[in-house]
Amino acid sequence: MKKFYIICIFIIITFITFSLLSKNYSYKKKNILTNATNTVMAQYNTIFDSFDTLANTVFFGYINRPEILNSFENRNREQLYNLLKKDYDYLTSINFNQLHFHLPNNYSFLRMHNPSLHSDDLSDIRFSVKYVNRYKRPISGLETGKIIPGFRYVYPLHKEEKYLGSIETSFSINAFINRLEKVYNVHVHFLLDKEVFNKKIFDIFKDYYETSIESKNYILLKRENFYKIRSQEKYIKEQYESSLKLFIEDSIKNKNNFSFEMKIFPKNDKHFHKIVTFLELYNIQKEKIGYFVVYQNNKELGDIEKQLNENYLIFSLIYFLILAYILKEVSIKKQLEEKVFFKTKELNELNQSLENRIQEEVEKSLKQEEQLYQYEKMAQMGEMIGNIAHQWRQPLTAISVASSGLKLADELNILDKHEIKNYANVIIKNTNYLSNTIDIFRDYTFKNSNIKDVIIQDLIYETIDILSATLKNEKIKLITDITDELIIKNLLANDLIQAIINIVNNAKDALLINKIEAPWIKISLLKKEKFFTIIIEDNAKGIEKEIMPKIFDPYFTTKHQAQGVGLGLHLTRKAIVNRLKGSLEVNNSINGAIFYINIPL
Repeated sequence: MKKFYIICIFIIITFITFSLLSKNYSYKKKNILTNATNTVMAQYNTIFDSFDTLANTVFFGYINRPEILNSFENRNREQLYNLLKKDYDYLTSINFNQLHFHLPNNYSFLRMHNPSLHSDDLSDIRFSVKYVNRYKRPISGLETGKIIPGFRYVYPLHKEEKYLGSIETSFSINAFINRLEKVYNVHVHFLLDKEVFNKKIFDIFKDYYETSIESKNYILLKRENFYKIRSQEKYIKEQYESSLKLFIEDSIKNKNNFSFEMKIFPKNDKHFHKIVTFLELYNIQKEKIGYFVVYQNNKELGDIEKQLNENYLIFSLIYFLILAYILKEVSIKKQLEEKVFFKTKELNELNQSLENRIQEEVEKSLKQEEQLYQYEKMAQMGEMIGNIAHQWRQPLTAISVASSGLKLADELNILDKHEIKNYANVIIKNTNYLSNTIDIFRDYTFKNSNIKDVIIQDLIYETIDILSATLKNEKIKLITDITDELIIKNLLANDLIQAIINIVNNAKDALLINKIEAPWIKISLLKKEKFFTIIIEDNAKGIEKEIMPKIFDPYFTTKHQAQGVGLGLHLTRKAIVNRLKGSLEVNNSINGAIFYINIPL
């Protein structure tokens, strides 16, 4: 029954932990998507501003010249065309679409791209022309034409005080999209509202469009490089038609600009993440006419998803180990009670057969020796779990206080949005601290056991991160004196980390047992010609001369048996000598014990 309650408690703790991890993941994902939306808006504005600058340059550099104004004033179409022909050919080579002169009555005077077509009334189809001729001031923006929309920049033309008419400079929407894709490495769909499409686009040009995969209410503009991700679009289309259909319709109805994540699962290949951003488009009259849908690959979403899964795995493993340890302790206690009963019975039987008794005791001694060895290994795991516990104590307390405060404020009906935000910030801040702590211990627990090049300074600081909370909890000052001269060694990193941890833990125990005032432990790193030395010193008064030669012997310990079985320093020296090909020495200084770990370069 006791085991059942313990398991239930751990299930609850696991559920709470996973909920916090999931909430933190959702928060990070939301920030990524918000940043993506803002980035796409900034990219759009940058391209628009560059086109606006080019349009102004064309107007003031090519159009607003005396000879051009004179030809237009005299309504000499052929002369005006010949004056601009060479410049217009150059401008079209840099994605400039057209130059179009209009008379004050909104009639077309000269289209540089089609000079034979003129004298048609634009009043009902070109708001920008009508606006400039009426108010005598420039206007710019996206405008729908008979074929495809374009970014138009319309300017009034004056000669002294006389108003001559207007001039339009424009870029096609394809040129705008191509620039956006080339500069920012994205893929863009231009979606035109179906009602605008049916009303504005001439029937003979409707083959330039097709039904969009994003929404049945929008039409997609085909382009030359439209098929560059066609191999992926069948997977994208499946998601739009299934899981995303209602989301897209609701977002278009209720939101302005928005982004969302899309996972692509190609057959026989790893999945990858895309961010899809819907950017609203408005025409010159401030009427919504469609969207730019921007597709871009995003590694960051995959990274946080991978981190979430790793955290799930790490927390599951840690909780499993802790649960297994507790259940084992409960089981051992029960076994010990049973052993007491059987030991009493055995004592009565030993009087009858001394030879059997001796044989049994020898066998038990061998088994106990094996159990003691295993117990020492479990003690090391216990030390690691203890380090994690010390790291977690303060943030878990802060989360508990914030949660309790939130609950109490709610019960007293004094909860407001400001307090919710404050409590939430406390919980999120400390949850992030827990996550960072897990990253540190994950790097140690899952570190590859293969021999590889290691920066010794980084390894020592990583070990200090593992030990710092425990030492701080015991009010032990940690002093470091690490050489700046870079030391790189090809070795088994975990062996050296465990050696440092074992020696520091022994020093910590000695400081606590001797009740040293102002206790400290110093870790130094020196580089010599053929080897480097890690020095670990304490001020615990040193090791007695009588026991100095024995401290590396197996099963030798000065601690209570509940704190260890005397294998820690023995196994540490064995690992340094046999696996790291180094040496471990110990002496007494004026302050206390000082250990030297010497590793050849």
